[in-house]
Amino acid sequence: MPSDAPVDLYSLAFTCSVDPLLLLDESGRILALNPAAERLFSTPGATVRGGPVDEALRPDPPLGALLDQVIRDRAPRALPPDFTLHLANERAVLAEGSLSPLVDPAGACAAVLLALRDVTERRRAEQAARDQGARLNAAIEALDVGFVVYDAEERLCFFNTAYKSLYPECAAAIQIGNTFEDVVREGCRNGIHLHSGLSEDEWVAGRLADHRRSGEVYMRRFGDRWLTLKSTRLADGSFVGLRIDTTELKQAELDLERERQFIRLVLDTIPIVVTVKDREGKMKLVSKSYAQLYDTTPEAAVGKTVGDLPSSHAELSTIGEMDREVLARMQPVSRVQPVARPNGKVRWMSIVKVPLIEQDGTAHILAIGTDITAQREHEEHMAATIAELERQKQAIADQLSVIQRQQALIRALSTPVLQVAAGVLAVPLIGALDDARADDVTSKLLDEVVRTGARFAIIDVTGIESVDAATADHLVRIVRAIRLLGASGVLTGIGPSVAQSMCGLGVDLSGVTTHGNLRAGIEVCLRALPGRR
Repeated sequence: MPSDAPVDLYSLAFTCSVDPLLLLDESGRILALNPAAERLFSTPGATVRGGPVDEALRPDPPLGALLDQVIRDRAPRALPPDFTLHLANERAVLAEGSLSPLVDPAGACAAVLLALRDVTERRRAEQAARDQGARLNAAIEALDVGFVVYDAEERLCFFNTAYKSLYPECAAAIQIGNTFEDVVREGCRNGIHLHSGLSEDEWVAGRLADHRRSGEVYMRRFGDRWLTLKSTRLADGSFVGLRIDTTELKQAELDLERERQFIRLVLDTIPIVVTVKDREGKMKLVSKSYAQLYDTTPEAAVGKTVGDLPSSHAELSTIGEMDREVLARMQPVSRVQPVARPNGKVRWMSIVKVPLIEQDGTAHILAIGTDITAQREHEEHMAATIAELERQKQAIADQLSVIQRQQALIRALSTPVLQVAAGVLAVPLIGALDDARADDVTSKLLDEVVRTGARFAIIDVTGIESVDAATADHLVRIVRAIRLLGASGVLTGIGPSVAQSMCGLGVDLSGVTTHGNLRAGIEVCLRALPGRR
């Protein structure tokens, strides 16, 4: 073509367009197609030119009805959204485009331009993106962790069901477009902040500060729940937040802390010394009573060894020996050990040490000590008291022995058995006649009757002022005992009062010889002896 020839710009545009273009007549036959269309068909244009477009492209849906509408209305129309071309080799192409009427100056439709654009890959990419988004949404929705997104203006733009369920007090305000402050204030209207003792504005200010603290993980209480929260600011200024219900974990933590405090209270209350040491001798647990022995605190003693505390050399030696023995034998070891306090006073401790084995096999030494200083002092006092009592007992025994000898002498002197004549004995009784004295008198008198061969034994009761039933019985028994030895017992010295008492008691004196006084009794006995008449 000569360089000065006129250029048909319309034809040039048709030919050079990167989008497939086809010219159709009113019946839908292909009048022309550009190179891009040939490439789309993968076939030379001559093979399809003049043929119906529905046969060449096998579109779904067919173009006939849409083509008739374009020709009738003389107005362009876009292809349906799911317009699909079924080309050679069973190749399906998703296409976008339009049908545009080419109207001549007279208003007649000379042809229709079919503009196509292959969007197969784009649609596939879009579908893949939609599928991926759906999977991501499903995954986020399946989480039992609250997930939320706020934009740079702190407006809610995405949340999952778990997020909303964590804040029932705020549920009415958890809607796309509401601000974070809207959500927090809705919770305050339902009392979510009352446990804190803060006002609504103070609570809101604190929650906003938490929300804007990017990247930090923290735990907060909301009513009767504990949540762990984290908010991260993205490059565009928006916030992505995670919310995890850690109520059970927090409750377990609180229970563990209460248990720890209870154990601490027990250790600080019980009047015994408790320590737990590791193999190196460092304190892992110390009771208050142990710390007080060394004028320190349990907190200050933990992590230290006994050598770090003001202990005596002997004490350190015994403690070290016990520790080594426990670890070597893995059996309890006990000692009684003096402990020197910093003030110089000595306390006596009964110490028992046992191996303490953790589940992983780690061995520790549990020591339990009881302050037996008072007991030891009491034992020493009791020993001294017992020694003194023994001394006093011996002294009393010595005195008692003297008294017994004196009593025997007194009885011998107070109840003499006198031989007034051959064959006649006399026993003057003075004072009370109790069981012991009656037995003594009977024994001595019978012995003398046998030894001397006496025929008469005179019992003089002049010195007895009164007679009771026991005394009367003793006298009768003595007389009968004398009679069993073949001698005669004679009672003398019975005065009016004694006689009246014996009659009142009903004492049976039948067979018992009695005389008014000792002299009369002796005379009668002497006359009764053979050869004395």
